[in-house]
Amino acid sequence: MEVRMKKAFLWFLAIVFLLTGTTFIHAQVNARMFRYPDVSATHICFVYAGDIWVVAKQGGTAFRLSSPRGEEMFPRFSPDGSKIAFSANYDGNTDIYLIPFMGGEVSRLTHHGMQDLILDWYPDGKGLLYASSMASGRQRYSQFYRLAPNGGLPDKLPVPYGEFGAVSPDGKVLAYMPIARDFRTWKRYRGGMAPDIWLFDLAKKTAKNITNNIANDSQPMWYGDNLYFLSDRGPNQRHNIWALDLKTGKARQVTRFEDFDIHFPAIGPSDIVFEAGGKLYLLDLKTEKQTQVGIKLVTDQITLRPKTANVSRMVANAWLPRRENVLFSKRAEISSPCPPSTALSATSLLARAVQNVTLPGLLTVSLSPIGATALASTSSLFVTPMTVRMSRSLHPTARATDTRSIGLRTARKSPSLTRP
Repeated sequence: MEVRMKKAFLWFLAIVFLLTGTTFIHAQVNARMFRYPDVSATHICFVYAGDIWVVAKQGGTAFRLSSPRGEEMFPRFSPDGSKIAFSANYDGNTDIYLIPFMGGEVSRLTHHGMQDLILDWYPDGKGLLYASSMASGRQRYSQFYRLAPNGGLPDKLPVPYGEFGAVSPDGKVLAYMPIARDFRTWKRYRGGMAPDIWLFDLAKKTAKNITNNIANDSQPMWYGDNLYFLSDRGPNQRHNIWALDLKTGKARQVTRFEDFDIHFPAIGPSDIVFEAGGKLYLLDLKTEKQTQVGIKLVTDQITLRPKTANVSRMVANAWLPRRENVLFSKRAEISSPCPPSTALSATSLLARAVQNVTLPGLLTVSLSPIGATALASTSSLFVTPMTVRMSRSLHPTARATDTRSIGLRTARKSPSLTRP
């Protein structure tokens, strides 16, 4: 009897484990859109849904490391892998922060009002390289700074301007880009703003263009006698990883993605990690073979919940097809803020709007930016971010050049525009 009870209990435990294990597996999210990855000897960190996550280098279930309301960017492992430096918006401005690799208290390292973008650690782990426009005199370009991991005042590097860069293993040479197009959205650019990679001798203060190509060359990464970088100089003009032999000056293509561009690669002790098509890949530097990293996330996917957003500063145009309704164009979408039966006040129009989602009571039609502009330009009602201009045909009491303020939150009835 006792043996049978033990067997029954073991069967019960097995069933419970199977059921809970299945639930856990289904709770994981097979996510995409991983961004800004970095790799250490054992782990990968990346940004997903605006937060930093960490996963084992071989893949698996990732855990969330940060969760401020703002967005985090470019997490970078320290050379020993014990800390992660990153740019984030915790307090209303993008600054550089430091956090232990397995979580803990976040330390703020920079405090200037301009954006500070972390680039990498110095190879000895005693400094951080970052870019900021805080002293460039213009917000259109940045300059390089060195910062101690425990904070303090930064030291400005003797480089006129630069956007991305990396310090050589001996700490004597900076590989950098004076200009950058990495955040641009159009492809196959071949104009005067196409970036090259330069080498700057920090002791002699001399610089040399080492790529000098009409294509876009960016994101330099040091490894032995090679400088790996991102380029779209290949036959299909996709951003792939290339390697430049620093002794011979010859460049060769390493990866050969044809359907997607590679974005923001980062180098570790023995690998390069990069994103392509929303997925993460590891490139073994010894074999130069790439493998996809399978990553699962356990999250409530709160960013996918429908929400009401204030888009008053995003409204480009408006159209009044009927006197009891109004259409707004924002972010290449046309939205109707209320059902057709609801009348609107021109003097206190309060329109409920959305961002990337459709809420009950809203009619959202996806249009191209050109289509949205063409539709709005044929109407008699034009909306700037905070004003509405109407002709007399739309409102009998309004002057031909009458401009009235509006807000974009909710809709309420008014007899002023009701149909007779």
